[in-house]
Amino acid sequence: MNTSEINQRIDELEFKLQFQEDTIDSLNQALIRQQKDILMMKEKFIMVSKQLESYRQQQSIPEGERPPHY
Repeated sequence: MNTSEINQRIDELEFKLQFQEDTIDSLNQALIRQQKDILMMKEKFIMVSKQLESYRQQQSIPEGERPPHY
């Protein structure tokens, strides 16, 4: 292998390394955004679950009493 071939291979490796670093950075940013989205959805799920439970408690029918559609 001569110096020109070695330099060409080094350039190719540097290019591949830069591409990998850019890809890793992009994936990391996507992961951060997804984690934020998951946390937001989790908070909304908890809020909706609490609202549903509150609604169920307000709508509960006392034992022995028939619902109005009977």
